[in-house]
Amino acid sequence: NKMSVEYKYELMPNRSWRCQVYLQDHCLAEGFGTKKISKHAAAEEALKILQKMQSNIASLKVTQVQKVGCSSRSSGRKKDLKDLVIYENSSNPVCTLNDTAQFNKMTVEYVFERMTGMRWKCKVMLEDEFIAEAVGVKKSVKHEAAEEAVKILKKTQPTVVNNLKKGTVEDVISRNEIRGRSAEEAFKQKIKEDNIGNQILRKMGWT
Repeated sequence: NKMSVEYKYELMPNRSWRCQVYLQDHCLAEGFGTKKISKHAAAEEALKILQKMQSNIASLKVTQVQKVGCSSRSSGRKKDLKDLVIYENSSNPVCTLNDTAQFNKMTVEYVFERMTGMRWKCKVMLEDEFIAEAVGVKKSVKHEAAEEAVKILKKTQPTVVNNLKKGTVEDVISRNEIRGRSAEEAFKQKIKEDNIGNQILRKMGWT
């Protein structure tokens, strides 16, 4: 665990030795006897204490929450997920979910719950609604849960792709093409005489 272990000896009045075990400068246990026996007894007691501590930690339900985005609850109205638009600016699903939350002014929460051993469960909550979950090591479980959440959301929600480098998409056009088409169309279009905006502008002196 990259920690320091230290044994400190003290000669007692009865000529026996006391050995104390320190882990990261914290005294864990002590043992008595000859110098050799006291060290062995102290180490054995320290090991028992550590094993008991570890079993107590494993039996606890450890939960951690990571929240991203701004909540709509301050305005008194909770946003409806049916209006959600997925904003995909990266191939990383965690970034996609975080960007989506910001884009829709919603909150996305990653709720981590410790399982047995080194395994963790990660739940993805969007506006307090459960979307998906995954179980695995803590280092990768968030990514796996986010990936599953994006897959589920894409089945029902529209997606805005903001990365042309991801590959060729038939329906995608560049900004320059949009500007070019807009300029061409602007010259072709003419506001009709019965248009309200046209009438108001004419009254203001425009032709």
